[in-house]
Amino acid sequence: MVIGPSGSGKTATVMHALRGLGPDVPVLRVQRIWSRRPHARFLGPTERSDLVVLPSDADGNVATGFFESVTENLGGKIPRVVFVDDAGVLTEKRLAWLQRLADEAFALDCRVVVAAEELAPDVLPDELDVLRLGPLGAPALRAFLTDALGLSIAADVVERITWWSEGNPRLALELAQELSVAQLRGGALWHGPDAAGTAARRTYRHLLERVDESGADLLASFVLRQAGSCLGEEPWDGAAGLGDDPSLRVLAGLGLTEAHDGTWFLRHPLVAVLCAERNKAEPPAAPTAERRSEAMLRGLHMQELNPVLRAGPLSVACPKNRALAFTVSVLAGQTWGVPRAGASGDVDCREWADHVWWRAATGIPEPARESSRRLTAAALRVESEGVVRDPARLRADLEAVGETPGQHWLGLQLQIRMRLMLGDVSGARALVAAHVDDDARGVAEQVARSLSVAMVAAVEGQFHDVRRQLDIIRRLRPGCDGWLVPRGLTALADAAIDGRVPDVGVPDALGNWSARAAAEFAADVGAAHLLLGRAREAVSLLAVSAEQCRWPYQCPVMVRADLVDAAVSAGEVQALSAAIGGSAVNDCGALSADLRAAAARGAALLADGERALAAFDEAVRASTPPASIRQHVRTLVAYGRFRAARGDAGVAVAAFDRGRTLAQLAGLAGWTRGIDTAQTASGGAVASNRWEGLRRDERTMVRLALKGATNSKIAESVFVSERTVVNRLRQVYRRLGIRDRRDLIRLAEECPPRWAAAEV
Repeated sequence: MVIGPSGSGKTATVMHALRGLGPDVPVLRVQRIWSRRPHARFLGPTERSDLVVLPSDADGNVATGFFESVTENLGGKIPRVVFVDDAGVLTEKRLAWLQRLADEAFALDCRVVVAAEELAPDVLPDELDVLRLGPLGAPALRAFLTDALGLSIAADVVERITWWSEGNPRLALELAQELSVAQLRGGALWHGPDAAGTAARRTYRHLLERVDESGADLLASFVLRQAGSCLGEEPWDGAAGLGDDPSLRVLAGLGLTEAHDGTWFLRHPLVAVLCAERNKAEPPAAPTAERRSEAMLRGLHMQELNPVLRAGPLSVACPKNRALAFTVSVLAGQTWGVPRAGASGDVDCREWADHVWWRAATGIPEPARESSRRLTAAALRVESEGVVRDPARLRADLEAVGETPGQHWLGLQLQIRMRLMLGDVSGARALVAAHVDDDARGVAEQVARSLSVAMVAAVEGQFHDVRRQLDIIRRLRPGCDGWLVPRGLTALADAAIDGRVPDVGVPDALGNWSARAAAEFAADVGAAHLLLGRAREAVSLLAVSAEQCRWPYQCPVMVRADLVDAAVSAGEVQALSAAIGGSAVNDCGALSADLRAAAARGAALLADGERALAAFDEAVRASTPPASIRQHVRTLVAYGRFRAARGDAGVAVAAFDRGRTLAQLAGLAGWTRGIDTAQTASGGAVASNRWEGLRRDERTMVRLALKGATNSKIAESVFVSERTVVNRLRQVYRRLGIRDRRDLIRLAEECPPRWAAAEV
């Protein structure tokens, strides 16, 4: 017997097991067993037949009559398994009848499987095996709904559906089908069902009949409280206590409530909705516009939020909402939450600056609060004008605010972004590590936390971590996939891990992208192209980023080093003016190891003559730990190109091989393809001279190798040992700046020597 509420998957579970018996085992499925005309048919192509029996009769011969009806109506075929589907709630009388049916079946070498909603509480027969289907958890229910609806559903929406449906797949699907696409993806607010559907009425009809008026009133009031709880700052978890009412113990006897640590909780939320409908309870009062705006901001309900912002900016709202609008707009890369400066060029943010950084500013020392106001003003200037007036003061204010307690993740994300743009990668990493386990209230804070970790990981070249954090963001809010910064990070991670060429198309936003967000997107996509060896594509994107935004989160030092790298590789010297100009690089002050390595790489690429060799040696040293793998590999590739251009093919090959090995150890297959591309391009540039430098006997071996001869055949042709052939070909590879015979063939196809076609 398989037990579970309506819609919990009892039939699917049994049918899956029965199909495993194979087509040779006759299985009879019986439906509507307690009606006057049950329906039955053998599994397979057999047509449905009617069984003329009265199974609800108490006569002990009914079971025999059942099997007689089977043989008479179904051509004398005896089933090996009888599946009694949808048997409902089994009373003592019904269970006794099924027991007699099972006894009769056993005598005919047949077995009975029953799917029922609930059993009578009496002692069960020893020979009865019971499988109780438990509720699905949120991950399994998410997979089920995604498959059924063909739509990615926001994680917090799945959690609410799971709680309201009690993990019942049919109830969950009924709830989900009543929601709009915006609500399912988290773009619009949804707190719970306004009414129960037909599946819920059927599932809980027996429970509802046993709830008295006082219990129904209590449950209805609980639903109304839940409807408003999602609009507050505290996270909704579906587990608000029910208080201490005498009716709770009666409801516990019905299985509707349970107590944990002295607090009563609801077990079947949709029963409460049914009680509210039965009692015609008044709906809760509509929330104020201020509170609803706060809920939309904290929940990142962007499709609801944008029309509100177009109708009237939040600058006239309460101080908390002004701060929320600003931090969320920075997070999303849009401009609607950034207040415009007045005639003086500054924005007065003193009224709401504290809310940008802290949940509650009580107990914060006054010097730290002064720093927070300057920090908020500086963030506004960066977002609206792209300028930093006093980098040293900004660093000091970041230190002062960063040491205070009670911060929230929207403010922390802003601090991490500003530390990165100033080149303080180690400080940003330390801030993430210090707060990564802090409570993130609401979806906006959870997205801010994951995006912060992803940005630090991208700067340090930890692209697998970038991908993991972006996956978390997509589960939380599928709509965030269209934001520019996550799209740029996705392009960078996909290029490094899989070698995927990025798409530079910019989506149409629900709002206006800020210049800063567009420049960061261009910088990340440009870095992805450079990583894949696509220097020409990288130059234009990195130049746009350097010109449009002086303070991206990657730090101008890194963006301009990558721009110099791409311009030198592509031979586009005119793009170097954008990389060299501007004072933002000097304004960054004391840089972390990663940014020192990037600056050294850029300086080496711009150096000439003998100074370039010394500058590259210094750049390679600067890129070793504690600098990250991203800087070390990028420097090795640039160094390899430089050495190949000088004709030092052996040193160039060693540099490329070291970079390739590091990328392979980090699991970045896409990066290795980019290194191969850079090496091939560098080898072709000097190959024509190197071909002519080969001796006569080496040329003969190369011609034979290009014709497909094995080492032993080459040895026979030139009258030397096979070991000599191997050693001489290795010397040829080293002098040509390649690794093996495959590179030799590719190089000969791209830059053939004049003597390659001569006959041996």
